[in-house]
Amino acid sequence: MKRWAGVLALLLLPLGGCRADLLPYAREIEDMSLVRTLGVDADADGVAVTAATGGQGMDDPALISGSAGTLSAALLEMQGEGDSYIYFGHVGQMLLGEDLARRGVGGALDYVMRDVEMRLDTELYVIQNGQAGTTISAAWQQNSAADRLETLHDGAGLRSDSMSRTVRNVLSDLERCGASFAPALTGDGTLSTAGYALLRDGVLVGWAEGAAAAGVNLLLSRVDADVVELPQADGTAALRVVGAKTRIRGVFDGEVLTGMDVKCRVEANLAEGAPALQEEAARRRLEAELAAVEQERILAALELCRTLEGDFFSLAGAAGLSQPWRAEALRRQWDPSSLEVSVSVTAKLERSYDAG
Repeated sequence: MKRWAGVLALLLLPLGGCRADLLPYAREIEDMSLVRTLGVDADADGVAVTAATGGQGMDDPALISGSAGTLSAALLEMQGEGDSYIYFGHVGQMLLGEDLARRGVGGALDYVMRDVEMRLDTELYVIQNGQAGTTISAAWQQNSAADRLETLHDGAGLRSDSMSRTVRNVLSDLERCGASFAPALTGDGTLSTAGYALLRDGVLVGWAEGAAAAGVNLLLSRVDADVVELPQADGTAALRVVGAKTRIRGVFDGEVLTGMDVKCRVEANLAEGAPALQEEAARRRLEAELAAVEQERILAALELCRTLEGDFFSLAGAAGLSQPWRAEALRRQWDPSSLEVSVSVTAKLERSYDAG
């Protein structure tokens, strides 16, 4: 974790304090190619870079590529590929191939942090079972990788197993607790979500998929819309989860941290099918079944923290907010691989207008 020392100080530098001699030369907009999506992959010599320009009304969309021992050198090499200056201050998304992420994301994130054009609020994605360059190229043939990823960002609230993460978010997590996560995309060129990539000490160590990915959103209280289907004797009940609130606390034996207590409350409506909710017993039964599903999702996410030995979701920090007088002890003693975990979920099912 100490290898990230100093990152937070750089992240917090005010824009107003930038020295004039660090700014790029002034250029006319018509003399620049604006990169919107940047992909970085590992190759035999170091890194391979793919940049997509244009889209969303911009003229002359293009794909530009380069490779070198470092990202800095590869991007500089790309400047000689066309007639226009390639401007990276417009990059909205950075995609990292799985091979590069398993080698380590430190070089790519460090470049974003230090470069005068790149932005720390650039959204970060990791390609599962694929390369960033191939994924961007496939999307570019159809339309625009940036347009598709912006659509995913805008619709993130409608998904229970994905959320946007920026370079700043990941760098801050790595500095605080040595681990973090980033949304994953499939490597088939469709730019479909695939849960989360889990990073420890800047290296990809695993994935949160399916139930575990949904559990991540529950842990972080980031569920705005989800549908849970519960089989019933007379059909299937579809419950629309419209909110979740989770509290995390450390369990202490004297001054020794021994466990983690997770309490989550979810709220839902009956979206479709099954029992009449004016019957108290029917409503209580559905609430219990929903709570059991959500509990298993949270446990799946926490199991990844245990087996992969990382505080990927900044749970120690969350516990510190609940117990500020214990914040330092939590930070110092937090070890997801050894803590006893207790998870309880309560579900509240509201009556819909046609259920009585």
